[in-house]
Amino acid sequence: MGNSDKTPAVVSVNTLDLENQRNDITNIVSHQGGKVTHITDSGDEALQFVISHQGKEVKVDPETDKKLLRKIDIHIIPLICLLYAVQFMDKLSNSYASIMGLRSDLNMHGDMYSWTGSAFYIGYLAFEFPCAVALQKFPLMTTVSIFIIVWGVVLMLHAVTNYAGFVALRTLLGALESSVTPAFVILTGQWYKKSENFLRTAMWFSCNGLGQIIGSGVIAYQLHENMNSYAMDAWRLIFIITGSITIALAAVIFVHLPNKPTEAWFLSEQEKVLVVERISKGLETNTSKSIS
Repeated sequence: MGNSDKTPAVVSVNTLDLENQRNDITNIVSHQGGKVTHITDSGDEALQFVISHQGKEVKVDPETDKKLLRKIDIHIIPLICLLYAVQFMDKLSNSYASIMGLRSDLNMHGDMYSWTGSAFYIGYLAFEFPCAVALQKFPLMTTVSIFIIVWGVVLMLHAVTNYAGFVALRTLLGALESSVTPAFVILTGQWYKKSENFLRTAMWFSCNGLGQIIGSGVIAYQLHENMNSYAMDAWRLIFIITGSITIALAAVIFVHLPNKPTEAWFLSEQEKVLVVERISKGLETNTSKSIS
């Protein structure tokens, strides 16, 4: 390239272009004759939502922001904390079942039981990346709800009669549970500013301990204490009970949590605009850059 080709082009995003050409968000203005080249055919959905509501007055004062944040916390945080607790409880169900006759009934010996734990993480590691891609390509909460319902069914099917089937189900359970953490990372980013992300992530991640308390202290202990009084083996019951809880919670999440803030049933139209505005201000970047 000659020296004349080294003159920088300008990438710009401006309100006038967005209003007049809704589908043309980013432009490159070349140094040769000021030619404008459109490099995107469609804009971000949240941005388009704000554009469609430009006639409305938007004020994010501290008091309004505080009330909105509290409302988001009330509707989002309790459910995702509970789900994260339940997924950890499901993960540990194998351990609870092992002291209630699982190993003897499925004729496990040597390191066969250890492999049931390894199988879970083999599935988890193998499918974590594909699950993360699926969560970005399809509606977030709809997709993760489907994953959760299926893993609840898989967990109930752990009441099998042979070792090979049990290991296969543990692998599938790990694959399905690998969707939870990426989904919650995306969900937290959708609703909260960067400065708010750490605390909310810490809140739902710390609920692993709650899952262990519910699983061992509430469910497993009660089943173990009365294990000889059931028509079914206690270790099979623990999988059926935890799987049923998981499916019920998935149904609540499917109905309650929206795929994105602009679809939130618990927010007014004005509040939806405010959510998008406050998140965009928490992720501020320059809208005009020089590219050499």
